[in-house]
Amino acid sequence: MNMLDRRDIGIFIVDDNDISRSMLRHILNSEAFNVIGEASSGVAALDWLEKTIPEIVCLDVMMPDISGLEILEHIKKVSPDTVVLMVTGSNSKETVVKAIKAGANGFIVKPFNPATLLQSINYSVTKSHKQLRTLIDRRKAWKQTGLL
Repeated sequence: MNMLDRRDIGIFIVDDNDISRSMLRHILNSEAFNVIGEASSGVAALDWLEKTIPEIVCLDVMMPDISGLEILEHIKKVSPDTVVLMVTGSNSKETVVKAIKAGANGFIVKPFNPATLLQSINYSVTKSHKQLRTLIDRRKAWKQTGLL
């Protein structure tokens, strides 16, 4: 099975904290991942997700308008194969259980440790290789047909 090229994996970052978004983007870009978009609110994220379905979403749990858990449920309804990593400053057991039941693929704990963040992303890419390949192929086909 051929390996996925990191540049083909579209990653979308959703976090209301500008510094967190910037750090995530910087760490991912430094490792040749393709950050295809960002949103600073749940409303903006849902609006963006209506137009494009990324392969991976780094999704903040706590946001002022729409919770990350609600956005997670929406993503999984629209695209069950999209890998969603919940970004959280809290390790509340209740939140973790809710997120896993809603389909979260993993967690990234703030403050970010670049090595741990990349380990989580790489683990998710390896574990979800087949689904990601399908999503990448779908996005490329949509681009070719003008749907994106």
